[in-house]
Amino acid sequence: MNFQSILISLLTITLSYSSCPLTSAPRRPVRYSTPNLEDLPQRAIDTLDTPDPETKVILYSNNTWSYYRPTLQTLDELPVYREHWDTTQVFAYRSIELADLPPVIDLNLISALSDFHYPVKGKVISKYGRRGRRNHNGVDIPLLMGEPVYATFDGRIRYSKYNTGGFGNLVIIRHKNGLETWYAHLSKRNVETEQYVKAGQIIGFIGSTGRSRGPHLHYEMRYCDQTFDPEFIVDFESGQIRYQTFALEKSFFNINSRASDQLEEEDDWDDSFSLLASESNDNTSEDILERITNPQKSQAKAGINQSNAVYHTIRQGDMLSKLAIRYGVSVDQICRLNGISRTTILRLGRKLRIK
Repeated sequence: MNFQSILISLLTITLSYSSCPLTSAPRRPVRYSTPNLEDLPQRAIDTLDTPDPETKVILYSNNTWSYYRPTLQTLDELPVYREHWDTTQVFAYRSIELADLPPVIDLNLISALSDFHYPVKGKVISKYGRRGRRNHNGVDIPLLMGEPVYATFDGRIRYSKYNTGGFGNLVIIRHKNGLETWYAHLSKRNVETEQYVKAGQIIGFIGSTGRSRGPHLHYEMRYCDQTFDPEFIVDFESGQIRYQTFALEKSFFNINSRASDQLEEEDDWDDSFSLLASESNDNTSEDILERITNPQKSQAKAGINQSNAVYHTIRQGDMLSKLAIRYGVSVDQICRLNGISRTTILRLGRKLRIK
């Protein structure tokens, strides 16, 4: 076979293959996945101010943002927010006794008026000190259910939970000077532990949780767990602070203020708090003040005869429904006279007014 014959044979084979149809697998559409924002490169492109001068918002190139609090990061390192820091117990200074404290502690309270805000504004119905056989380690201020409660100074939330010792919903704020302020019986807590707050920030709302006979704020001031009269510092009726710097003397402390973690809130009370209750729960501030200052007039208006009042001491097995049947009254009347609800837990030994 010569070269020409070989070439003709190769061309014939090539043409035959090219005329045959080729089969292939069907093509699938190409799918492109959208990347997650957090997977994209993050580069700070802008900073925005917020109402809080210590807080900034950082905007990033991947459409995300974050808070930036340089001042608060510095506060984290302060000994006052690291030492004796307990978010589970009401007392945090168990290793420090009253005898260990100096004769006088200089408390720098404010450097500007904006550093202070009244916790609530109102009349102190029960003052600091002895109450019958027990101690009252704070002040009680009756207000409408649900009214806001404010942080007194800048600080950090050390405790925010429901306390079974009688305080109910309790918030404790530790301030940079070592002072702690306590806010008890709240209907709702608006802050969490470890959170920083500013003076005037709403930390909760007035309630009657725990061992309470009506909606009010139980307010305490403590230093190293030791209480002293908060009216030394705050004028609750005017809502003003009394001092810029306060010399806290050791003699001001209540030696029994850390005897237990039970709130000594109930003893042989008068009926001031029960007068605050109303069936419709629509008391105004004027109604509350009138009931506090003119109890006999309020009782007469409400049809309550104090001289014929009937009380019952809670015993094992007592329930509101049983008491209502026993004394021939309604459950609502018992709740109204004592500032409680149908779901209130009846503590053994508690004295309830029935009529």
